[in-house]
Amino acid sequence: MGKRRGGRAWVVPLLGAASLFAVIAACGETRQPIGEECLRDEDCLSNVCSFRACVPAPQLTVPYGSAPDEEPRIPEPDGGAQAVRDARSDG
Repeated sequence: MGKRRGGRAWVVPLLGAASLFAVIAACGETRQPIGEECLRDEDCLSNVCSFRACVPAPQLTVPYGSAPDEEPRIPEPDGGAQAVRDARSDG
């Protein structure tokens, strides 16, 4: 009596399909949306994990009211050249 050779022929294609699925799954996004369970900040799309749930990032606020108006630090055309000339003559 001869042995059947086709009995385990399905194992190799099945393992190949499983490894292909694993590669495709590894390339996908694994971070969770807001409201889903998480363990670390890196587990969330918002990068904020609080009490084991993904939450939105906190808003940036300035304590004690709004930020003061700032003036740009653009040097004056003549004042900047004068400062360079003064620095060279000091040395």
